Amino acid sequence: MTELMTLHARLEAAAYKISDNFCYNCYRVEIGGKCIICGSDDFMRHVDGVGAEYGTEWVIDHIIQDRCESVDDEALFDEMLDECYPEIELGCCSWTPSHVMSELDPTAYRIGVQEHIDSLVEDCQLYESDGDYYQVFDIEEMLIDIESE
Repeated sequence: MTELMTLHARLEAAAYKISDNFCYNCYRVEIGGKCIICGSDDFMRHVDGVGAEYGTEWVIDHIIQDRCESVDDEALFDEMLDECYPEIELGCCSWTPSHVMSELDPTAYRIGVQEHIDSLVEDCQLYESDGDYYQVFDIEEMLIDIESE
């Protein structure tokens, strides 16, 4: 869990780096720590072309969705099943375990997909952002690029 907390802290720092202070009272981007017009220090975060909102979670979601590709959860589960179990053969035909499971028991297949994704999140291999999942190493590479800018 410490790895995800560290990753989230880096994502938050990146969110501050790519966004600007925005004074909602004066409706303008501010450079310093206080609005030069009204004196407020209660800033929203602003990203050009996206908008302004309080907090950094929306900025984090934006940069991940904008710069990383989400994973195909079913493809990850299929790959795991097909690596762990042999092909099913009947006569002259053969099928992958993932195909057989998805066709014969779609409910168990969907549960298996979600449990597999949950285990990858728990093992800090995937990061969830706004309902989609992203490879942690892709996010770390993106953060290296942002941090070096």
